[in-house]
Amino acid sequence: MTLFFDTNALIDHALVRQTGQPMEIAYIIFWAENEKVRILISSGSFYTFAYVLQKNGVRREELRNKLKEYLKLITVADTNNEVLLKGLDSSFTDLEDSLQYMTAVKAKCDYLITSNVTDFKANKKDKILPITPGDFVTKVLGKKKGIDY
Repeated sequence: MTLFFDTNALIDHALVRQTGQPMEIAYIIFWAENEKVRILISSGSFYTFAYVLQKNGVRREELRNKLKEYLKLITVADTNNEVLLKGLDSSFTDLEDSLQYMTAVKAKCDYLITSNVTDFKANKKDKILPITPGDFVTKVLGKKKGIDY
């Protein structure tokens, strides 16, 4: 299994934003690390993540250290012209979401973890499921453990 985190998932986790699902994301990261499941992000997410942390008061050495810690847990997915062109040519209304989605598709991710599921139009041929952190924990991980929610 391979997971792809949308930018909001990283930001929710790092800033413990109550508008997101930071505890569920923490659980997913913990589970993935223990189960050796890869978590991918786009390079664009990483840039945005660094920018948002800095704007929220994380600076200098603290910022560098925090970013390095995240890079121990996540992998930056490859993005190329083909991925970007597919994103630009997609029917997504939000360009950034289309680039995220196409990056996840290219990386053959199984799930796209995001707080904004409605922004992602899953295509069955892509074999990737956009899902909220909470739904991933209850519907995917819960089933793995034999828990029916």
